[in-house]
Amino acid sequence: MTGTADSVSADQVAHEIVDAVELMDRLWRFGGWETTQTHDSLRPYLLEETYELLDAIQSRDIATIREELGDLLLQVLFHSRIAQAAGEFTVGDVAATLVAKLRHRSPHLGRAEVPASLEQKIAAQEKAWEERKSAEKARRSCLDGIAMAQPALALAEKIRSRAAKAGLPEELIPDSLRVVHLGGPGSAEECLRQATVAFAERIRSAEDAAEAARGERAPLTEADWRRHWPAPPLS
Repeated sequence: MTGTADSVSADQVAHEIVDAVELMDRLWRFGGWETTQTHDSLRPYLLEETYELLDAIQSRDIATIREELGDLLLQVLFHSRIAQAAGEFTVGDVAATLVAKLRHRSPHLGRAEVPASLEQKIAAQEKAWEERKSAEKARRSCLDGIAMAQPALALAEKIRSRAAKAGLPEELIPDSLRVVHLGGPGSAEECLRQATVAFAERIRSAEDAAEAARGERAPLTEADWRRHWPAPPLS
C-alpha cells in the first residue's frame, strides 16, 4: 500500500492491518518456533528493534524507518498472540485500550472551539493530557510509571525531570547524577544506574516519611522535601 497520510483511506489501512493479524495467527497455528516464545523471551528482540528504529530515524532513512516500524508492529502482534493463547487479551483489546486512552486524554477533539495559535493548542493539549493521566492513575510516588529497565542515562534524565516537576530542590540532586565519569572502575552505565536507583529510593523514602508525618499522601512542598530528605548512606 502506498500513498500519503491524506490520501490513504481507513479501509485501506484496516485491510493491511487485518492481513498482518491473520498472518501472525497462521504462524502461530503452524505450531513452530512462535509457540515456544514468551513475553520474556521476546524482550531482546523488542529492544533490538527499538534501537534499529532509532538508528533509522537518526539517519533520516525513510525506507528503513518504515521497515523498522513494521518490525515493532510484529512485536505488538506477537505479544498479543501470546496473551490471546493464554486467554488474557487480544490485539483488538490492545487497540481498544489505546483508543480509549487517547480519547480520554484528548478532550479538545470533541470541542467546537479550540485555541487559535499553535502554542496555545500545544499548551492546552499538554495540560489536558497530564490532568487526565493523573486522574487515571492513582500514583503514590512522583516516580511511579517510570520504566526502570531503560538505559541508565535515559533513566537518570527521566527521574531528574519527574523529581523537578514534583518540586525537589536542585541542591538535593547528588553529584553522581550531574556528571558521568568514563574510564573509571566499573562501567559508566552500571555506575550511573546504581546512583540513579539509589536516588530514586531516597525520593520514595522522603515521600513515605512526609506521609507518615502528615497522616496523608500528598504532593511535597520544597520545605517538605528538605525536611524529610534522608541522609546519604554511609560509605
